[in-house]
Parts: sequence; C-alpha cells; structure tokens
Amino acid sequence: MTAHFRNHYQALSLPHPPHNPELDIATIRKAYRTALLRYHPDKLRDIGNDALTVAVDEIVQAYATLSSPVRRRKYDAELLDRDAEEIRATRIHAQAESIDLDEFDEGDLCVAHMLDDYKESERCYGKTNDCLIQHVWYRGCRCGRKDAYVLSDAMLEDAAGDLTDNDGEVLVQCLRCSTWIRVLFTAV
Repeated sequence: MTAHFRNHYQALSLPHPPHNPELDIATIRKAYRTALLRYHPDKLRDIGNDALTVAVDEIVQAYATLSSPVRRRKYDAELLDRDAEEIRATRIHAQAESIDLDEFDEGDLCVAHMLDDYKESERCYGKTNDCLIQHVWYRGCRCGRKDAYVLSDAMLEDAAGDLTDNDGEVLVQCLRCSTWIRVLFTAV
C-alpha cells in the first residue's frame, strides 16, 4: 500500500468538489484524524518509512489547505481548472489524426531556432553560435509551416521504452498552431 494521492480531497477521503452541501470544518477535521490513523506508522509496519512519510505529509498539507475557507476556495478553483484541462486534452488527443513515421522527412535541423517562427529560407544550418543541430523527423502542417511537427530520437526512445509490443505512438503538437497528430511507429 503506497500512498500518493491525486488531490487533497482524496488524501482525506472526502468527496471531490463541487460540494453539495458545503463541507464544514468538523467533517474535514474528522476526515483528517481518520486519515492520520489509517496511515499511522504503528498501524502499517510493513510499509517503508518513505511511503508513510509521504502519506502523512500529504494528509497534513491537505488538512492545512482544506481547513482554511480562503485556501480551500482557491484550491477548488485550481483543481476544477486542472480537471477541465485534462478533459480538454483527452478530447483533443482522441481526435488527433494518425500518421505513420514513414511519412515524415528525416534530417538534421537546428532545434534552438525551430521554435522561432522563421521562414524556410532563414534556417541557420549551424551557421550561428547558438545553434543546436539535432537529428529529427519532421512534417508539415496545414497551417503552412514545413517543419511543424518535429520528433527527436529522445522522444521516440521514451515512447518505445513504454511499449509492451513493438508498435508505439507519440502525440505531437504543431510548433505554430494548436493542431495535434498521433505519430505511429514500430520499434526495432
């Protein structure tokens, strides 16, 4: 049993906001005491001290935040914003077009200048001191940028490390617009 909680409400086993009716301080205090007893080192001797320290620290931080009405309102707003962003990102990624890595061009580009919105003719190709030439795979986007989607060896290696079979995918955002694609590849 390792205790890493997703948020302060989970740490205290309280319902996720919005709350109806509003949580009162007595309910939060009771949940805090129950959580401390649940993760007390004397009750859970088979868990390593690091896991217990993290659990107790998270429970104490959760109580400190949720017991203050001002901090709780701020935390709830941040939590709801984060949840909305996760839902939005999931929706965007689910709609991403799938493209095979074989459809990408391969070459050496300056990744330091790649983030700047430069013209194709202004590529540095290592002509300046602040260049960082890297071997990448790149593809154009419908926004008009020729090297809008860029994949490095490191990105592919990270994705390949998570594979249980040889087929993998990486989500990549256009460097100019907000379009995402799913790049499919086979690890060898």
